[in-house]
Amino acid sequence: MSPRSPRLLPAHLLAAAMAASMLPAPSAMADEVSSSRTAYNIPAGSLASVLGAFAAASSLNLSYDAALTRGKQSPGLQGQYATLDGLSRILAGSGLQAFPQGDGSYSLRPAPSSNGALELGATNVDGTRTSSTGDSTDSYTVRSVSIGKGQHSLRETPQSVTVITRKMMDEQNLTSLEQVMEKTPGITVHDSPMGGKYFYSRGFMIAGQYQYDGVPLDVGGNYVQANSFSSDMAYYDRVEIMRGAAGMMKGAGSSAGGVNFIRKRGQDKAATHVTLSAGTWDNYRAQVDTGGPLNDAGTLRGRAVVAQQDRKYFYDIGEREDQVVYGALDYDLNEDTTLGLGLAYEKLDAKPCWQGLPRYSDGSDLKLSRSTCLGASWNHWDSERTSLFADLTHRFNADWALKVASMYTHNDQNMQYAMGEGTVPVGSTQSASKLYSGLFDYDQDDYGFDANLDGHFQAWGLEHEIIVGANASRSKGRDRYELINLTELYGVTQNPFNPNPHIPKPGDSVYEKESYRGGPIPVTSDTRQFGTYATLRLKLAEPLTAVLGSRVSWYRNSSDSYTRYWNYWQPNRSQENGQVTPFAALIYDLDDTWSVYASYADIFQPQSTYAKADGSSLKPKTGASYEVGVKAEWYQGRLNGAFNLFRNTEQGRAEADYSTVCDRSSDGYCYTDSGKVRAQGFEAELSGELIERLQVLAGYTYTQVEYLKRIDDTRQDATFTASYVPRHMARVWTNYDLDGALQRWSVGGGVSAQSANHFVDRNTKMVQPGYALWSARIGYRLDDNWSLALNGNNLFDKHYYSSVGAAGWGNFYGEPRNLMVTLQGDF
Repeated sequence: MSPRSPRLLPAHLLAAAMAASMLPAPSAMADEVSSSRTAYNIPAGSLASVLGAFAAASSLNLSYDAALTRGKQSPGLQGQYATLDGLSRILAGSGLQAFPQGDGSYSLRPAPSSNGALELGATNVDGTRTSSTGDSTDSYTVRSVSIGKGQHSLRETPQSVTVITRKMMDEQNLTSLEQVMEKTPGITVHDSPMGGKYFYSRGFMIAGQYQYDGVPLDVGGNYVQANSFSSDMAYYDRVEIMRGAAGMMKGAGSSAGGVNFIRKRGQDKAATHVTLSAGTWDNYRAQVDTGGPLNDAGTLRGRAVVAQQDRKYFYDIGEREDQVVYGALDYDLNEDTTLGLGLAYEKLDAKPCWQGLPRYSDGSDLKLSRSTCLGASWNHWDSERTSLFADLTHRFNADWALKVASMYTHNDQNMQYAMGEGTVPVGSTQSASKLYSGLFDYDQDDYGFDANLDGHFQAWGLEHEIIVGANASRSKGRDRYELINLTELYGVTQNPFNPNPHIPKPGDSVYEKESYRGGPIPVTSDTRQFGTYATLRLKLAEPLTAVLGSRVSWYRNSSDSYTRYWNYWQPNRSQENGQVTPFAALIYDLDDTWSVYASYADIFQPQSTYAKADGSSLKPKTGASYEVGVKAEWYQGRLNGAFNLFRNTEQGRAEADYSTVCDRSSDGYCYTDSGKVRAQGFEAELSGELIERLQVLAGYTYTQVEYLKRIDDTRQDATFTASYVPRHMARVWTNYDLDGALQRWSVGGGVSAQSANHFVDRNTKMVQPGYALWSARIGYRLDDNWSLALNGNNLFDKHYYSSVGAAGWGNFYGEPRNLMVTLQGDF
């Protein structure tokens, strides 16, 4: 008998022993396990890893001697199966069989060649990170990601991917996309003067590179809502964030990366989660998440989520109310085909403070109160967003599956606000900043579609995978906006040292008659993208895999705008046909834990809103992303680690020539495509169960960005905003269960730290020195159903600017110290 390898930590053994007393009789349990059907999508791999994934998905307590699976492979499991049927398919050809044990668990033994069988000692296989419904509820890592199409572990993905799981979001009260990105290693979040947030990765902006369950959409690319729009996290199970070129995801895009939202699905087991929170600045939130089977056979499963949040902010006049309603159905049309439907409605009613704060004329800090807002008491931002989801998955057999998915979302936004702008003379204690006001009526429809065939096949004695597919997206917008100068119209100004929010509110007719930008005729835009893609994962040898991919994209954009002030129409047209973005990678498995990889990817991004001096539009910028790294997977994937070196280059970038005027450009200046930028550095990340009962997500990023070519070498940063990105960045969060299986007390803590960043406004440089923000959490389980937690952020009340902008505007204070109490019920 071979030595036994421990697969489950002592706390889990204790939990299993305690739970055993509450389990039904073995015979009853066996009947239930045998009849319940679950959908699986487990990729091929070693038999041990496939069994671990199967145990996680089926919640099956499976035990065996580690020597039984050593050196054996499995084709994985795709399809819907009863537990024992699925297990038998995984074990087919392995020479092993599953046998029920007296405590309701199952063990593996060599298949008997005669009337007897040898019974070996048990070793538990455990992995409960992701349930069969895809919920990532009990870990900071996941068994597989789908951002690159198909289902692959983080170790099998030759690019940098971070997953913010449901557990992570719940424990840190991350309820918005902005908050999720702020906690993601390697991501810089920057405030837009017009509301929303911009996201940067590796020195470049993530603009419009979003997927929903793999379906591409163009949301987040419009400046009215920056990159963030008004997305609540209530109905998402997890968020997958890729850093580096993501051209294979959608086509047009930068070298920054992309984001894939995985929504909550119908549950195969009844469960309800209730969350009630209250925090600093009258921040209140209530959320109910419930679901389960809707028929006796379990072929129809549902999910419903309702959330409402009312909150004020640390700055004057700021308040916000969010409402979210979501429903999902998953229906098994037959044993091999599943239909999924979803509907989400989000409503936002807010009173924002936009445009930020000014500085002294030399760029130094005014040192204002963090509650300072230069807006008006009548500022408002109203938004309604309705989203429809549909997908169909068909499993031809254990090796081949087809998925067709689509999404539609409609967003209405109405905004009116006042904002102060203007530098303050050095040393002055009062000033008269000019006041401006904007009126927006924003209406956008987004459509997305994706279909792909994912198959595993045998050749040359090894197993390979091929994915072929096509996707498309369309964004149609009607955006009416008008900007007026309140100081010229009414003679009012704003004193940053003693602001007055009670300023005259203009009527709608004033904007139409007096606008210096925009006008009564909406800006219409229509962006269409279509592409076909293919990825081949070719096993060159047992430890060596080549990943070869390519996407062919077609892009078309048209927009028309009218400026009343100059009585000028501004048409923009852009079209790209058959643009090829290749991808290639090599993955070498050093052993069952470690692998090394190298990858290459191309990008292209249209720049048709910028015009040259001759009136023509700029051609798309192009670029390449290079990455080499090492990844590791411990404890059957419960802990993942990665380290990489990266280099991204972009050339043909738009560069403003401030000595010229071009009416066709979005900001009035002529542009050239002379810019070339390089970003390089390294990243390190650890996610999952570091030691028994300790969950961690920790990442460090070093980023160095420099111009290789620019229109004017005398300017420090030209038109490139990479100076927002700090050279050093660390994101760390941990949570530890103090008393193991009893799970009464838990403590958590973390830090977000970065080095200095800055912004250059012509020849004036605004600097935010480096800082560290510390957070903590303490949780207590009241009983089997209810738990209580207290979260604290910015515990040492650090004064800092979360975003630095120009000398006259765009500087935003970060949140002061704040607390949140959360009561959660699980039924």
